Amino acid sequence: MADLEGLMARYESLSRETLTLASQGKKILVVTHIDADGLASGATIFASLSRRGADVAVRSIPDLDPRRIRELAEANYDYYIFTDLASALVEELEASLDGRFLIIDHHQLAAPDLAKASVLNVWQYGYDGGREACSSTMAYFFASTMDKGNSDLSYLAVVGAVADRQDAGQGRSLTGLNRKALDESQAAGVVTTSNDLTFTGRQTRPIHEALALTSTPYMPGLTGSKDAVLAALIQAGLRLKDGARWRTISELTSDEKMKLTEVIAGTIAQSGGATDAVASLVGEVYDLEHEDSLTSLRDAREFATLLNACGRMGAAGVGMAICLGDRGDALKTAMKTLSEYRLGISSAVQGLMSDSSRMELHGRLVLVRANGLVDERLLGPVTSIITSSPAFKDKVVVALTNSGESEVKVSSRVGDSFEGDVNLGVVLREAAEVVKGVGGGHTMAAGAKIPSSSAASFSKLVVEKIAA
Repeated sequence: MADLEGLMARYESLSRETLTLASQGKKILVVTHIDADGLASGATIFASLSRRGADVAVRSIPDLDPRRIRELAEANYDYYIFTDLASALVEELEASLDGRFLIIDHHQLAAPDLAKASVLNVWQYGYDGGREACSSTMAYFFASTMDKGNSDLSYLAVVGAVADRQDAGQGRSLTGLNRKALDESQAAGVVTTSNDLTFTGRQTRPIHEALALTSTPYMPGLTGSKDAVLAALIQAGLRLKDGARWRTISELTSDEKMKLTEVIAGTIAQSGGATDAVASLVGEVYDLEHEDSLTSLRDAREFATLLNACGRMGAAGVGMAICLGDRGDALKTAMKTLSEYRLGISSAVQGLMSDSSRMELHGRLVLVRANGLVDERLLGPVTSIITSSPAFKDKVVVALTNSGESEVKVSSRVGDSFEGDVNLGVVLREAAEVVKGVGGGHTMAAGAKIPSSSAASFSKLVVEKIAA
């Protein structure tokens, strides 16, 4: 059972301790992950401390391992705050940083670490970190406890939650601690909610482009193909223009939206799962009221995609700048990066889906061999898209690709229609430990980094744990 009172009391204590460090002039480094939840959570902590005059810097990294921990220890900061990573490396941090750190995270952690004073994790307080709380939400409540005036940062909690696909409640809604953050963001007037189609670009893109850009769920025959979508909509008689101007999904009437969903269902029916795919495209949407309605930042899910693009494409600093309010050059760069990101993902997904030799079926598990085709930075989103496709929605997907010359990156997801009991966070952590790698995550999504020489052994362990 969730212990909200206990969690908030812990926030009070930790925020006081952190502010004391700041008042003493201690140098603080915020270290966070490069994905959208990492950038949003790191920006939230950085902004809240900056507002209180702290000597604070922020750094985003793709992975945390013992080597990088040693590098951080040599950076000569007095205190370190980790967001959206580090829960699997508590012992290593203790050895290198001598207690001068705090982990604010939502990933599952080993039982011995649950009681550590240096760890603030929602699993300690009865919340499911895979569905009810992301790192951005955790960071937001740390910030709001520090100063109630930080309520304007609550929108980043919403962005982080949808980025981590935690909109898993009824009608694609947020639940648990994420819901509390959403409530506070609404009270602050920074986020409004409604029920609508959840297509990418629902307010900013022509209808056919919005459908083609939507990759979760993956819609065979539609995702990535503007021409195919346009042809299907014209054939259905849907009015796509007002004069010379293309209409957007947000401008459609209720009847037109119903017709649109019928077109989608009919087009992908041959792949199976049409009902599930259509149902997942309708739900609670989150508008960020302080953002321009004509940009990709207005919709929380699109904001999240933009941040993921920045992080995955080597422009994490640009994403961080956007979280911190830059709407000038950073936004222009981010939009260009987003286009490259979408192109890379589309190419990778199509390459994998058209090459059955890369898909190894082991009962309810699919091993995806993405080496040489999928950049390690894109492996997570590509795995999510594959898992959302009708062909694999009832499977567990574990994808592997090369990382440098001597390591392999692993990403895994559980399909929404999967029937069974599996905890990917535990499976990947235990399998990675056996082969001297690092792994972990959530019940439904997890990742790992392992030595290339151990890829076969790792794969065998995963198959034994999941496919049996």
